[in-house]
Amino acid sequence: MAFFDLHSHPGLKTLFLPQNGNQLSAWRTLSPKDGILGNILESQASLKLLFEKGNINLICLTLHPPEIGMIDQVLLKIAAKFLFPTLINADRLREMYTLTASYQETFHQEFLNITAAPRAEDDINPAKKLKLLTSIHDYNPEDFDTLHIVLNIEGGHTFYDLNNRVKDIEKVIDNFNAFVAKGYKILYFTPTHLTPNEFITHAYGNKILTKGPLLPKGIGFSPYGKRIVENAYQNGVLIDIKHMSLVSRKIFYQLRKKGYLLRKPIIASHVGLVGNSWNFFNQDVINPIKKSYGYKVHWLKNAGIFDDTYFYPLSINLYNEDVREILESDGLIGLSLDVRILGGKDKPGSIQKDFYSHEEFELLMSENADQQIELLCKNLQEGIINNGDTKINANNPEPEDLEDLKEGEDELNDIISQRTTDGPFRKNYNYHLRLVVNHLLRIYQITEWEDMPLPWNNLCIGSDFDGLVEAIDCCRNVTEFDSFALALTKALDIGAKQKQIDLGLSAEKIVAKLMYENAVNFMQKNLT
Repeated sequence: MAFFDLHSHPGLKTLFLPQNGNQLSAWRTLSPKDGILGNILESQASLKLLFEKGNINLICLTLHPPEIGMIDQVLLKIAAKFLFPTLINADRLREMYTLTASYQETFHQEFLNITAAPRAEDDINPAKKLKLLTSIHDYNPEDFDTLHIVLNIEGGHTFYDLNNRVKDIEKVIDNFNAFVAKGYKILYFTPTHLTPNEFITHAYGNKILTKGPLLPKGIGFSPYGKRIVENAYQNGVLIDIKHMSLVSRKIFYQLRKKGYLLRKPIIASHVGLVGNSWNFFNQDVINPIKKSYGYKVHWLKNAGIFDDTYFYPLSINLYNEDVREILESDGLIGLSLDVRILGGKDKPGSIQKDFYSHEEFELLMSENADQQIELLCKNLQEGIINNGDTKINANNPEPEDLEDLKEGEDELNDIISQRTTDGPFRKNYNYHLRLVVNHLLRIYQITEWEDMPLPWNNLCIGSDFDGLVEAIDCCRNVTEFDSFALALTKALDIGAKQKQIDLGLSAEKIVAKLMYENAVNFMQKNLT
């Protein structure tokens, strides 16, 4: 069986040393012997690992210059606590988070690192090579000595023309188009990420980091956001809704329905499920607290299909209606292999914290939320819109709650203290398998509830490997895709029978589609 990944970061860890020729090679595999504890900094998808089993010859490789709000926190925390001078350099991080090296520079540095030849110490068979596709027709499914690469770009900040802001949107568009002009195939663009930006309000999505610089701002799409999405479509690049806030996603769907944006297939590249309908948002929210920066709210984890499983309820994940919109567009859902996104962290019944901008939370809690969304779309199209406050008040942020700070420290300590063990002997191996099955069966249920065709042609894996995530125990890196597929086939078959669900296809066929076939078919239809 062949394997594919919709969202993978082989180049990210190459960026944290000075870019002077001695930076980490994208081919190098970091392991516990390098002094790494836990699996966030262990390699999950280095170029060497991608070749190791000889069963991966096509990936969608993510290019992403980390935002200053991220660099100034988690990486420095880890570096300061565990001192990894051969992996992370404090001067280089300062260069990045002060934007002495601009986002554009960092973006191009990552591209150069990915395309650089392996070094002698990487110990790579000279027959192995990379091929950045300029046409999907150049993909040879029989050639496993070649890793065929289609690109994706995560974060609209990548193309900023003035440090951490937009000065001239047309210059931003020029930056985007200049990269497209290189001729390499780009499947999708993720306009927003984990920090406030000039384009689209993002969903809160971290637990380890200090909250201030990563809290959502504004409301939905700005005119810049609509412009950059339109430009992506004009260049044959699809849009990824991952990291968009719930309001932003609702606006995106309405813009498509109204004909204000092209009705292209929608991608959700590395996601999990909320496990509920967004119609219950204002009923399910617990103890919303208004702060100077927005609202701090709380959720209970939604129960899964199996007694011991839960979904991750933060709105960075997909509601039932999101799934419907993506499937109706004939889009692609990439299941994340991040244990938190799949609902596998924290104790059952534990309260989950989420954060919203003032404008978006008050809209979502109102009785006429849908009408307000429609009005925002109309005003955006007509050029009459106030996107709220997207500026980051980094100089005088409101002090964080001590419980939030402690929660982040506890989370980091838990991850760092982990030790790598072999496959089925890992503590949560079977539990994490059930989490994946839980997601597959819930997506099936949504299609049943909505009277839609079976979803099995529109799902794939979007691991987010090497994107600083805690991988599930049943698939800790890309070399375990084969054993994961076998275990998942068995677990899906058992789970469906246990719940008396007729999948419409054999579990073996569903998993083959999930792990490879759907993505290839999707790209053959949508990459011209």
